[in-house]
Amino acid sequence: MDRLPPQRAGQANFWRHLSKLERDALTRVGTERSVEAGEAVPVRDEPGITVVTAGAWIRLQAGSARASRSIIDLAAPGDLVSALHPTDPTGPQWLGEMADIHGVVLARGRILDVAQEMIPIVLGDLPHIRHLIRTIQAEQLHFARQLQAVRRLKADMRLSRLLLSLLYRFGERPMAGRNVLAPPLSQADLAAWIGAGETSIGRILRQWRGDGIVSSGYSWISIEDRKTLRDLANSAAVPYARYPAPGKGRSVSGSAASAQPRRVAGGDLAADLPPGMHARERADGFRG
Repeated sequence: MDRLPPQRAGQANFWRHLSKLERDALTRVGTERSVEAGEAVPVRDEPGITVVTAGAWIRLQAGSARASRSIIDLAAPGDLVSALHPTDPTGPQWLGEMADIHGVVLARGRILDVAQEMIPIVLGDLPHIRHLIRTIQAEQLHFARQLQAVRRLKADMRLSRLLLSLLYRFGERPMAGRNVLAPPLSQADLAAWIGAGETSIGRILRQWRGDGIVSSGYSWISIEDRKTLRDLANSAAVPYARYPAPGKGRSVSGSAASAQPRRVAGGDLAADLPPGMHARERADGFRG
């Protein structure tokens, strides 16, 4: 059976929602630099604005030790590395007193740093940026709450929900004749994100590969049977709900730029999507 075209990402993309004026302003007051895989990007000690401008994927996490780290979120090309702090240096209450929050670069690329002391000027002169950050913060908070709400469920249910959310947020990319989730996440990353052991995640993925639900390899995973994965994600106690994202026709107010989806993926999926997921317009593929 022919594969469906890649799923387009649904999450609001910070850089693509900015007007040229807003991009130029951030570029003038910021510093652009290259980052390499494995590099740490501080995000908590001096909260500013850091945007992934090209190529890189950056994992936001608390802690550094492989066995004890906790993944908070992920930034794709065009995203804020963290939307948690620019409008509130103390950070959101749900993070509590987590220490050592930082980004880890998963794939090389470039980022734009805007220092903390410039944030009041940027947000004062460019109010749409404040509005956009607030929108992304709300999406990020909803996603974090979704994962927290299912911590007591079985690991396979938590993993299925994470994969579906990653599919909807970041979309897919073509690779060697198949569609794979756009983020380059390892098995260890998936385990740290849902609070499970790597052994458990490995066992679940082996079972799912045998059942034809997923395919996977080094830092990639492909969802082959979305309907079955959706069924695994559902629970009578905690029904599955997709990650919220801008729908077709929704724009982010206050900008000269219209709401444009990111280009990490191509077309739409017309069937076997989690409840509430709608078809979206097609776009060319992107490989970060």
